[in-house]
This record gives sequence, C-alpha cells and structure tokens, in this order.
Amino acid sequence: MNSYDDVVSFNQNNIEAFVASTTLFAKGFEQITKQYVAFASESFEDAVEAGKKIATAKTVNEAVDLQTKVAKNSWEKAVAEGQKISDISTGIFKEASAPISDRVQATVNVANDTAKKATKASKKAA
Repeated sequence: MNSYDDVVSFNQNNIEAFVASTTLFAKGFEQITKQYVAFASESFEDAVEAGKKIATAKTVNEAVDLQTKVAKNSWEKAVAEGQKISDISTGIFKEASAPISDRVQATVNVANDTAKKATKASKKAA
C-alpha cells in the first residue's frame, strides 16, 4: 500500500466483506429457522394423526404396536431432519465465511508484498 487512499480502500473492502458475511449468516439462520418451523409443524400433524390411530386401537397390544411404530418413525424423521439442518448449517458457514476468508488472504498478500519491499529496500541500503 502506497498511499492513504490505498489504506482507506483496503479497509473499506474489509468492512464490505464483514457486511456481506453478516448478511449471509442472517439469511442462513432465517433458512434454518424456517426449516425448524416446518419440521415442528409436520411433527405436530404427525402426532395428532398418530394419536387418532392409537385412540382407535381395539386392544392394548395394538395400541402398543402403533405407539412403537410412531416412536420409530418420529426418531427416524428427527435424525433425518438433524442431518438436513447440519448440511444446511455447513453450507451457510462456508458461504458466509468466504468474504472474510478472501479479506484475510488479501491481508496476507499485502503483508507479504510489504515484507518483500522492505527486504529489497534494506538490501539496497546495505
């Protein structure tokens, strides 16, 4: 960086990257929240339907069998939903961290260039 304008521009780019990253995180959390709400709604509907089926059971064994199936299905859906949320979260983190990672790389590049220039200058002075 050779001038004040270069420093200002560099810092402006850092701020823009932070804003972009924050915006992507917010959108991602909105997506996750919608996914949770959809799952909760579906789970509630499944529970109501299961309750109706269990209530119509003719025997205790039939009710227990139905309850076992409901519990197994609920568990499988919860595991699948957990995996889906995990995948979404991973994608969000990768996408939202990219602007910051790019700026870190830019900072490293500037530091390396500055160090090379300082080394050349010190060799010329010696």
